[in-house]
Amino acid sequence: MSIPIRRVGRVLPHKSEETVAYQRLTQLDDIKKIADNMREEDMAEIKAQSGLKPLASLFYCFFKSSPCMTMISRHGHRMGMWGVVPESETSGRIWMLGCQSMLDDTKDKRTFLRQSKIELRKILKEYPVLFNVVDSRNEVHVRWLQWMGFTFIKKHSEYGPEKRPFYEFVRI
Repeated sequence: MSIPIRRVGRVLPHKSEETVAYQRLTQLDDIKKIADNMREEDMAEIKAQSGLKPLASLFYCFFKSSPCMTMISRHGHRMGMWGVVPESETSGRIWMLGCQSMLDDTKDKRTFLRQSKIELRKILKEYPVLFNVVDSRNEVHVRWLQWMGFTFIKKHSEYGPEKRPFYEFVRI
């Protein structure tokens, strides 16, 4: 059954009688659920970048970010979190950490991709400069960042406690 897109926005990108896929402000109970189901590549990136465990990293991001959002599948499962840690009045460190379920369901994946471009346009109004680093091994994130229009400005051959290669990226 094809689900028509009736309304695209912050809360409900599409809706049917049985299911809803959307994002909302993160709630504390989202953090443990997402940490327990995080993609292996995202866990490896956290460890390489900061040495933290997923739970600690998500708590840090939750308390430092404005906004901090949770992505929910059309079946009601948490798919991941994203946010922006403000660095100045006009710039922020954008981040996203996801669960494997984000990639497993084709309809949810399409909704995520469509919605991510919409949300990026909104966030750029608040933070005209967005930046961060990404583990070069995290191919899904690297491809997504390229698709979103971020520019890779530097390769750090030894970054973080594990001294792994990371790419620095920016969107202006």
